[in-house]
Amino acid sequence: MRAIVIGAAWIAAAGLGCSAEEGTSCGTSERLCGTVCTNVLLDARNCGRCGNACPAGQTCQSGACAGSCPGGLTSCDGTCVDTLYNPAHCGRCDNVCPSGGHCDAGVCRGSCSAGQTSCSGTCVDLRSSPQHCGECGNACGAGEACFDGACQTGCPVGFDECDGRCVDYQKDEENCGGCNNACDPGESCESGTCGLRCPDGYEPCGGVCVVLASDHGNCGSCGHACGAGEVCAGGDCTTGGCPSGLSDCGGSCVDTDNDPENCGTCEHACPSGEACTSGDCGVLCPTGQEDCGGSCVTLDTDPLHCGSCGNDCRTDQTCRAGACACPSPREECGGACADTRIDPENCGACGTTCTGSEACVDGGCTVACPSGATPCSGYCVDTLSDRNNCGSCGNACGSGESCTEGACSAGGGVAGDTCASPIDVTGGGRFSGTVAGAGADYAGSCGGISGRDVVFRYTLTGTTDVYLNTFNSAFDTLVYVRPAPCGGTGADLACNDDARSTLRSELELLDQPAGTYFIYLDAYSSYSTGAYVLDVFFSAPSSLGGDACGEPTWLDVGTATTVGGNTCPWYWIDARDDAVACGRGTGGLDFVYAFVVTTAGSYTFDTCGGDTTWDSILDLRRVCNDETSATRVTCNDDSCSTQSSITETLAPGVYYLWVDGYSESACGGYTINVSHP
Repeated sequence: MRAIVIGAAWIAAAGLGCSAEEGTSCGTSERLCGTVCTNVLLDARNCGRCGNACPAGQTCQSGACAGSCPGGLTSCDGTCVDTLYNPAHCGRCDNVCPSGGHCDAGVCRGSCSAGQTSCSGTCVDLRSSPQHCGECGNACGAGEACFDGACQTGCPVGFDECDGRCVDYQKDEENCGGCNNACDPGESCESGTCGLRCPDGYEPCGGVCVVLASDHGNCGSCGHACGAGEVCAGGDCTTGGCPSGLSDCGGSCVDTDNDPENCGTCEHACPSGEACTSGDCGVLCPTGQEDCGGSCVTLDTDPLHCGSCGNDCRTDQTCRAGACACPSPREECGGACADTRIDPENCGACGTTCTGSEACVDGGCTVACPSGATPCSGYCVDTLSDRNNCGSCGNACGSGESCTEGACSAGGGVAGDTCASPIDVTGGGRFSGTVAGAGADYAGSCGGISGRDVVFRYTLTGTTDVYLNTFNSAFDTLVYVRPAPCGGTGADLACNDDARSTLRSELELLDQPAGTYFIYLDAYSSYSTGAYVLDVFFSAPSSLGGDACGEPTWLDVGTATTVGGNTCPWYWIDARDDAVACGRGTGGLDFVYAFVVTTAGSYTFDTCGGDTTWDSILDLRRVCNDETSATRVTCNDDSCSTQSSITETLAPGVYYLWVDGYSESACGGYTINVSHP
C-alpha cells in the first residue's frame, strides 16, 4: 500500500507546543516567529525553533533538520509536503490552487472551468496562453504566438495573431472581425461579424429569432410578410387557413403543443431556457429527478446536487439519501474523510495522533505491525513489495521500477501482478504493460482460470459511467470488474471475453455507485500471453448516450456508411462540452464514437453534404480523453465550407471520433459520412 501523510499532526507528539506572545493565538505545533505563526515541526527556515534554518539539501522533520522526506512526501524549499493534497503545492512544488479550489490527487479541483489548468493560482488555457503555452510557465518569445499548445512563429492559414494567440477572426466571438472585438452576450460570430445567436430551427430576422416556416412577418425568408387575412404555413403565405393540428396565432401557423412562443395557447411564451412540451412550459425531468439549473438530477445520489440543488459534496464524500457523507468505513474528521482504522492522524478517533515511530493498526497506535509488515510514516507496509518503502522505510523505487523481495529492479516482477500492488487507473486513460511473467491468480465468471492476470484499481467518489476495453492488446483477453476487497469472492459486476467479433474485451458500467473497484485483465488460457493495452474512461452520467468517454457510442466502421445524432435535441438534455478540438472547439457541444479497425486502410469521415447545418469539427484520437497532439490522429475544422472532413490510413486498433461544435452556439442535428476499405 502507498504510505500517504497529510499535514503535520502525525508528528505532533514531538512535544513542541505553541508559545505565542500574549494576545496571539497559534495552532498546535506552531510558534510565533516574528509576526507569523509558523509550524516549527516542518518549516525548514524555523526548524524546531524560530530562526533555526536547515542547511541546503536538508528538510525539517519532527522539528529537526534531516535528509530526504519520508515516503510519500516531497521537499518544497526544505519543507516536506504531500503534493497530492496540499493546495499550495498541488502536484508539484509551488503550484497554488486558485481561490475556492482544493487539491485532490495532485490536481486542483473545483476552481478552473473545463479546458483550463491552474498555473500558480491562475486558470489558463494551455492551448492558447502565450504565458503558459503547453505547460505552466512556458512563455512564448517575442514574435511568437501560442497555437495548440506550442509556440510558433506566425499562425496557420485562416488564423491571425492577437495578443500572442492564434485566433480565427471569422468565427471567434472574443475577436470577431479583428483583435479584441468581442461580441455582445447572446451574439455569435459569423463571417467576421457579430450577430444574433438563435436556437436550432430559428433564424435571425431584424434582431429577433423566428421560425421562417410559420412566422407571419417573415414567411419563408426574412422580411417576407404575409398579407391581411393570410397565414404562414410551411414557409408559404396562404388564405386557406392553418393545416390540421396547427393553430392560427396572429397569422402564424404553430403547434401550441411544442411552440415555446405560443405554449398551450397563442401568445403564451415560455421563460428563457424552458421548453414547451404537451402545451406546458418547463424543464421536464423523469420521475425521481429534479430540475437543477436546467439539468435533471437525482438529489438522493448526485454529489453536485445532494439533497438540494447546488449542494456540492467534497470529492472525498459521497451522496447517500440526499446527504453528503464519507464512504464507509471512513468518517468525518476536521473537514476530511479519514479511515480511523489506519490513519495515523486520526487513529481510532478523530484527532488521536500516533508518534513518528508508531503505526495505526485496527484503530490503535502501536510499534508492532502484523506479521510481514513494518511501520513506515504511520502506516504498516510490506517492505518486500511496497515500491515507496522497498526494503526499508522511505526507500522509494524510481519511475518504471518495481519492488520485488525488498529490492528495486526494472526487470523484477510484473506490475499489478496481484492484489498486493494493483495499478491505480482512477485518473482514466490508456495503460499498457504485459502479463508475461505474471501469475495465474484469479478467474472471472466468463473464464480465465489458467490465464496469467494483472489487477487494476479505481475509486469513484460519486455515481459514474465507466467504459473500458482491451482492443489494442496483443493476445486473447478477458476482463471482469469486482468491488472491494481485491481478490474477494464476490460476484463479478460484469465480465466479458470476446467483444465486437474480436478476441479482445470490452465493458460498459453505467451509473456505477461510489466506491473502490478492481479490474482484472486476464488471459483466456495459459498459452495466451503478451503485451496488453487497457483503455479505461470515466464520466458523470448523462441524459444523452455517447456524450462522454465513459459511455461512447459504438460505430461499426466495417458496415456503416453514415451515423448521426443531435447535440442539442431538447433544451434540458443538451450534450456536454467535453472535448477541445482544433480550431476553437471550446464551449461547443460534442459527442464521441468508439470504433475498432480490423482491416488496415484509408478511412474517411466527414460532415459535408448539407445535413449538418452548424459549424462542426471532427477530432480523431487514439485515446478518448487525451486532447493533446501526442495521441491525436488528426483534427479538422473547415474543409467543406464550415463542415469538416478527415481522411487517414489507420492501422488495426481502437479509435475515438469526436464531433464537436466550433462555439457554444454551434449545435444541432448532424450526419457523419463514413467511407472505408
